[in-house]
Amino acid sequence: MANLPGRNGRRRRVLNDEVLSASSSRPVLCAHAEEDAAHPAPRYSEAAGVEHHPQITDFVPRRYRTIAFLLVAGVTSSFALAVLHHAAPSFAVAIGLVEMPPFDLTFAASLASWVAAVLLLVASALCLLVYAIRRHRIDDYRGRYRIWFAASAACLILSANSVAGLHHVLAYTLSQVTGWTALRAGAAWWLAIGGLPLAWVAFRTLRDVMECRLAATLWISALGCYVAAAASYLGAGPSFGPRIDPMLHAVLTLVGHWLLLTAVVSYARFVVLDAQGLIRIRAGSQRTAKAKARLQRKYATTAPSILSVAGYSRQNASLAKPIESASKKDWIDGSRPERDPYDDNDDDSPDGPRKLSKADRKRLRKLKAQNRAA
Repeated sequence: MANLPGRNGRRRRVLNDEVLSASSSRPVLCAHAEEDAAHPAPRYSEAAGVEHHPQITDFVPRRYRTIAFLLVAGVTSSFALAVLHHAAPSFAVAIGLVEMPPFDLTFAASLASWVAAVLLLVASALCLLVYAIRRHRIDDYRGRYRIWFAASAACLILSANSVAGLHHVLAYTLSQVTGWTALRAGAAWWLAIGGLPLAWVAFRTLRDVMECRLAATLWISALGCYVAAAASYLGAGPSFGPRIDPMLHAVLTLVGHWLLLTAVVSYARFVVLDAQGLIRIRAGSQRTAKAKARLQRKYATTAPSILSVAGYSRQNASLAKPIESASKKDWIDGSRPERDPYDDNDDDSPDGPRKLSKADRKRLRKLKAQNRAA
């Protein structure tokens, strides 16, 4: 591009000004260099500040396709682990091993046990998140939100049990102490000690998630998988052989864990959006509405009142007093009535809505005097 006339001169003057300003500010920069040496420059930008940090609720998925992807990934991974369990003996013989514990679904230190522990641990954290939000709900008169703290503790215990196998240790110890065993490997002990409290927590939680259809459906499906897995373990269902039955029990349990996690994620999404006012709650049944109205009346009647006895009686008397018909000059919207400035009886009327002030009486006398003069 050809140089325009005068452009080089302007460039030279701008460069000279920059050099002069830099040379004049250099002593000042040198003076502050020693002070700034003790304070190093920040290593992060302003975007790393606390106000830009993500909240815990930001990790709860908002889209249904994310929940669907989580469900599909869980079922697919469960069946993939079942295929690995079925093919593990042949692969172990091919490489000269007796067994392959990482792919054995019946082994405590297997890959399936690790996946189950992670799923239940994440479900425990989400239950704690639901508890932290649900406890601020103002229409929960009976405090049903506390069940989510129990659900979080139950998921945490089940997470440790999926790797450690504590229920087998409990059943074996009590069977040796009492000399009585029932069901398979003394399963009656851990069913009575651990199964009954877990069933109570599960059904109480199911009652709380019924307002979210997706979470309720997934929760019922998870309970169905757990019941089917227990029936397969105890031999109550049909038998498919000594090699298929352990695999079926483990796969049903793992699918139940995935469904449980998806149900908790769905309800956590529902609670977060409900707290933000982004979900339209459908009208409940007539029986539920009557129960809520009964509770509201109960708490309204039992709540203490700050009115005195005399004031309360006067209030009831004023409510019981019949309402007189309003005149044409009175307002009927709750405000003060319009007064006639030429009415002589308003000044001394004891039954009027309000008494005239001194300024109103003075103004009224002046108006009357003007009318008489006219």
